[in-house]
Parts: sequence; C-alpha cells; structure tokens
Amino acid sequence: MLKKRVRVHIEGRNYALITDEDAKYVNQIADEVREHIRRTAKGPTQLDTRDCAMLAALDFCDERNKANKRAQELIEKADMIIQQTNELNKQCVEYKEKLTEAINENTRLSKKVKELEEQIKSLDKENGILKKSVKAAEEKSAAQNQPKADSSENKNKEKPKGYVPMRQYSLFENDKKDK
Repeated sequence: MLKKRVRVHIEGRNYALITDEDAKYVNQIADEVREHIRRTAKGPTQLDTRDCAMLAALDFCDERNKANKRAQELIEKADMIIQQTNELNKQCVEYKEKLTEAINENTRLSKKVKELEEQIKSLDKENGILKKSVKAAEEKSAAQNQPKADSSENKNKEKPKGYVPMRQYSLFENDKKDK
C-alpha cells in the first residue's frame, strides 16, 4: 500500500503520522487518545498533560496485551474445536462405513430369508402332495384288505369253464306239493 502523511492534533500539539491507513481511521484513533487523556486528567490528583499521556499509553498497552491474550485463548479454543471436529469427522466416516456394512448385511440376510421362505412354501406343497398320496395308498390298501360282502361283486366273479348252473331239488318237495 501507499504510505500517506496524516496530521493529528492532541493536547495542543500537532503530530504528522506516516501510515498506510485511511486518514479517517487515524483521526478516530487520535480522538480516542484525546478522550482517554481527558478522562485521566479529571481524576482526583492534578496531573500535567505529559503524565496523563503516559498513563493513557499504559492503559492502551494494558488493553492491547489483554486483547492479545484473549485472542490467543480464542485461537487455542478454535484449534481445539478444529481438532475435535476432525476427530468427530473421522468417527462419522467410521460409523458411516459400519452402517453401510450393516445395511449390506441386512440386505443379504433379507434375501436369504426370502429364499428360505420360498423353500418352505415349496416343501409345504410337496408335503401336501405326499400326504394325499399316502392317504390314497392307505385307502386303496384298506379297500383291498376288506372282505367283499357285496353280492353283486360275487356275481361278477369269473366262473370256471364248463360250469353249468344247477338247481337243487329236494326229494320231499313233491310231497309237499301234493298235499
């Protein structure tokens, strides 16, 4: 930046300052110094301008040192916050990876559950078919083992060759008819 010469008037004296700051800013600083000197001069003891200026300079230095100390504390706090943030970001990345793994595992297990449910349905169908087959076989076996009491079934039996049906007569039947 370009250096400038700025004139200020403090307690009856003119000062020419060479600065790269704006003249308005330099005049505001000079106003602050004048006000501080006047406050110091209004104190209980009578001090000359030089003593008041010295006390004002000491106050300004004290304020600056305290401000620097506060600034340093804030910088340290900010650094600590940045470190904590970085650690939290690392943890977030780790948790995100674990979450992704858990989601993938959940998806894999959900697919496996669906496959197993399909197998169960298939086995249930096969079991139902087998039960029906066993029941039908049991019924057929029971029907074959039962004696045939139905006369129509006996009539439909195959008759041996040369079979001639005969009627049996009693010798005494004619006697009964005669009487």
